[in-house]
Amino acid sequence: MVKKAQMQIQQMSFMLIAVFIFFALVGMFFLRVQVGGIKGSAAQLQKEQAISSLQVIADMPELNFDCKESMTLDKDKLLIMSGDFGQDYDLFWPVASVEVFKAYPAFDSQIECPAPNCNYYNVYNNSQLNSKKFATFVSICSKERESGSVYTRCNIGKLVVGIINNE
Repeated sequence: MVKKAQMQIQQMSFMLIAVFIFFALVGMFFLRVQVGGIKGSAAQLQKEQAISSLQVIADMPELNFDCKESMTLDKDKLLIMSGDFGQDYDLFWPVASVEVFKAYPAFDSQIECPAPNCNYYNVYNNSQLNSKKFATFVSICSKERESGSVYTRCNIGKLVVGIINNE
């Protein structure tokens, strides 16, 4: 009788240990799935932040053309900021890089501004940071005088913003 009772106690303890290990494995699997969802949510949030920062940067007074239109950049301000002046804004920019390309008229080679007939404005670039780039199309406008009248000339451009990549 005593040996049979001891055997049942041992079987019960092994069964309890097996059930505990099973639930521990199920709990670890559940935590792994939850952590994977958090990483996906963080990546989605970072992408949404990058897309919203495109419009914020395009509408900043430092780059925006003096008009009522959104997503319009001033060519003269871009020329000034594309020199070394943009690097002085190191703590101001909430991103890793800001670049603007002229998309139309098309170009064969990239000519960095300030230069005659340039088509690439490197406004800010923190090359020490690993970044993921997002882009949107904008208008690059300037006021020009021709035949005694002043008018606004706009070209199609592409604003490229690099967001710090934490992966």
